[in-house]
Amino acid sequence: MKGIFSMTAHYFIATLKPIPEYHSSENNYPFLNGEAYKESLPFTLPYVYEVYELGGEDIELITFLDSFMGIGDVVERYIFEEGRQGYPLSHNYPEEARTINLFKKTYKDQYGEYQLDSKKWKEELSRRTIASKRSVTTFVKY
Repeated sequence: MKGIFSMTAHYFIATLKPIPEYHSSENNYPFLNGEAYKESLPFTLPYVYEVYELGGEDIELITFLDSFMGIGDVVERYIFEEGRQGYPLSHNYPEEARTINLFKKTYKDQYGEYQLDSKKWKEELSRRTIASKRSVTTFVKY
C-alpha cells in the first residue's frame, strides 16, 4: 500500500549511574542498550537505555524509577520517533520540558508546578504526561 506513513517509537531513559540489573548476567529487565541512538537524543546523562516493556504502563516505570533512584539522583526520559529510513520525527523543545520530583512528589511543566497527593502520587502522576517526543522529562529525587 503506497502512501502509508510508517513510524516507530522508541522510549528511552538516561541515567547518572548504570542500572545494575541490566548489566547482570541474568538480565530479565525490560531495557536495551540505547547507545546506538545516543547521538540523536537530547540527553545530558551518560547511560542510555531503551525501555521496551514495563507492563505497558507509566505506573510501572514510575515504580521502577522510585526504587532505582537514590537521593540526589537524576533520570531523563524521552520518546524518539522515526519515520521511513530512520528519519527522526521527534524534536526537542526545551520550553515544554517537565520536571518530576519523586522525593517532594511534585510535577512541573510549562504551566506551573503541582503538588501530588502524598498517598496516591504514583496513580496521579501516571495520569499526567510523563514522556513526550517534543521534550525531555527529568526525574529528580532531592
